[in-house]
Amino acid sequence: MTANDSPSPADSGAVSAGGSKSGSATDSPYLVLARKYRPRDFDGLIGQEAMVQTLANAFRANRVHHAFMLTGVRGVGKTTTARILARAFNYEDETGRHPTLDLSRPGRHCQAIIEGRHVDVVEMDAASNTGIDDIREIIDSVKYAPAPAPFKVYIIDEVHMLSRQAFNGLLKTLEEPPPYVKFIFATTEIRKVPVTVLSRCQRFDL
Repeated sequence: MTANDSPSPADSGAVSAGGSKSGSATDSPYLVLARKYRPRDFDGLIGQEAMVQTLANAFRANRVHHAFMLTGVRGVGKTTTARILARAFNYEDETGRHPTLDLSRPGRHCQAIIEGRHVDVVEMDAASNTGIDDIREIIDSVKYAPAPAPFKVYIIDEVHMLSRQAFNGLLKTLEEPPPYVKFIFATTEIRKVPVTVLSRCQRFDL
């Protein structure tokens, strides 16, 4: 789990597939503090040493998976972990682009990703966007290369809420994704995710 509870997608400023932002202008003091003290790098994650080591090995070997499934109870830090992963994929500094788990020194794209406003990191709440039309927006946007980040990262929260038609539409892209695309799925109900989707993801139980 993380050091802080993760607010719901509606409160975390999630970006829809179309790029619009959600979130209230009158956030409670608790939510403001939750965002302020939310972990921003892998060192801030508590109890996730196995996941971090697995990712470190993959990064060193340049064999990073294209899709990840993060599962765990509400508030365990799935969205936070997804944003940290998005930073790791898109790390860029004055020496160039080089994905890394060492995020102690913020890179060019880090702050925008942390704040949920980076154009190449798209967050979607599947609980509110369950249909094939919502997924089709993602499928269409996958065709275009990222700018300015190295990777386009799609974070889909509560992915188990997608309709069967939406899952089927997503499957083709999961099978043959462009090299510049990463998917990070989060779910509280892993048993509701089709096996065909699970088999194409690297799973981490938080």
